[in-house]
Amino acid sequence: MAHRTLSRRSLLAASLGGAGAALLGLPGCGARNGSASVGMDHLSLWYWKGALSDKLLATAARAVPGVQGLKVKGSPIQVSDIDSKLRTGMAARAYVPDLTCLNSDNLATFFPEEKEFLDLRTLGAEQLEDQYLDWKWKSGFSPSGRMIGFPLDAGPTALYYRRDLFGKAGLPTEPQDVADATATWEQYIATGRTLKAKAPGNPRMVSNIGRLFRVAMLQNTRQFVDADNRFIGDQPHVKKVWDMAVEVFREGLSANVKDGTPDYNAAIGGGRIATQCTAVWAIFGLKEAAPRTSGSWRLTTMPGGPANYGGSYVSITRYCRDPEGAFAFLKWLLGPENQLKSYEEMTLFPTTPAAYDKPEMRQPDPFFGGQIPNDVFGPAARKSPVVFFSPYEESASTPVYQELTNVETFGKNPDRAWRDAMKAAETALSRMGVS
Repeated sequence: MAHRTLSRRSLLAASLGGAGAALLGLPGCGARNGSASVGMDHLSLWYWKGALSDKLLATAARAVPGVQGLKVKGSPIQVSDIDSKLRTGMAARAYVPDLTCLNSDNLATFFPEEKEFLDLRTLGAEQLEDQYLDWKWKSGFSPSGRMIGFPLDAGPTALYYRRDLFGKAGLPTEPQDVADATATWEQYIATGRTLKAKAPGNPRMVSNIGRLFRVAMLQNTRQFVDADNRFIGDQPHVKKVWDMAVEVFREGLSANVKDGTPDYNAAIGGGRIATQCTAVWAIFGLKEAAPRTSGSWRLTTMPGGPANYGGSYVSITRYCRDPEGAFAFLKWLLGPENQLKSYEEMTLFPTTPAAYDKPEMRQPDPFFGGQIPNDVFGPAARKSPVVFFSPYEESASTPVYQELTNVETFGKNPDRAWRDAMKAAETALSRMGVS
């Protein structure tokens, strides 16, 4: 093992000077002073707190079960810093980890540097495909067909709603009945009108229209830039979601509060927001923001169909000193058994459907009136679409979110805001060579 990886790293290190590596000061493995790191008895892994199970990482640091002599030690990196540090190390070919976590929002941004990661198919990944969610598995592939991301967790979505407020407005209250009454976004908006008019306190349906736009866009297989690097943000699949979000604003169904702020906590806890269209991970924030509403919330399918919002991958860099060992670690860490353990420890939603029917994932939740959340999130995870994300999505979509804020907060004319968003997106992309 050591001989194989040392010779591979030595070839890279021979072409490097030591000064660049020394100046980086980054944690992880890699070339130091122009030579491969010798004597390290473990593989290095970068992750951010909350991305992986601390218990499983502690086990791997001592020894990866079933793999003789293999240890993997994790280095926690701030989630906001991990991408930039990884790119810095790769540019210098030094201090690059053997493995790294990548957020689902950011995986596509590494497609232009896809050869900095190993193609997991060459290590036997295809033999495991049937154990994982189809859309999650396919989303780990670059446009050229290289598999650079191994499925970690998922973020299936649902409609969270206040059963008590729905009842006081004379609306359906049981999950299946609410699902039927809000099956489309048009029905959802109509429900919001009734709720605002008849429920005490005139509650709103959403915290802000930007969040609504984002989750509704994730129901589409295409986003703002296609696989040929062409801007498609001005096409009907985006404009339709824009118009829906603007209608929610015009109908007065948005509370116009930023998520995660004291204003949001006050609104959600005080009954001024009656629904949320968001992912499974939002459960924790809701419980913290509105503990007194426990028992009043329910979950059902999201209007317009399922989507995935969030989740992560683990990748093996091309600098990895033991690719076979690293992949054996992935199979152990992210296999069905340990994904279930991670769910129990941290409620990381598994990408292995075999876990969904296990007793550990079928516990009633008093916050949702004894409802079993996975009765909603499990089917949503299975049915989420395969969404293509371009490396340029953030550049293309940022002007749209900015203009939605201008509409909602500053009263900008929605038609003008749309035109300005499209112009700004096209300008930003043209500077990057995207037409």
